[in-house]
Amino acid sequence: MTPVIPGASRRAYPAPMTSMVQVELQKLRDLQRVLEERTSDLEASANEVLAVGQAVLDFAEREEAALFPLLPLLDPAARAELGGEHEQLREDLDLLDYLARTSPESPDASTLAEAIARRMRSHIARDGRLLAQAERMAGR
Repeated sequence: MTPVIPGASRRAYPAPMTSMVQVELQKLRDLQRVLEERTSDLEASANEVLAVGQAVLDFAEREEAALFPLLPLLDPAARAELGGEHEQLREDLDLLDYLARTSPESPDASTLAEAIARRMRSHIARDGRLLAQAERMAGR
């Protein structure tokens, strides 16, 4: 069979992910496991939730960059949901930080810290499933 475009490769599209992407996904998977451990032991103190929350947001930035080549393959609704969750977490952490600084004894601070900790546990567990799926997709 003669290629339609002279000099075109005979490989199927989309092209397989590079080993660099696979390595980054493995690093993220390792980091995700550490965050999963940190969130499972997370006490609902505002300061601890703020520290772990910042680590989760840092992880989210790396995750989005690593998953960028795979974004066209993900459902648009799933992409929007992930981005929305990260933004919501950032806003909730800002509010918790404000409460911790201005009203540390307020029951609202501990209630919000507990709610954020629960959401982070759920989010990190889902990130693990998403990264495992991305690793499978990158290996094709």
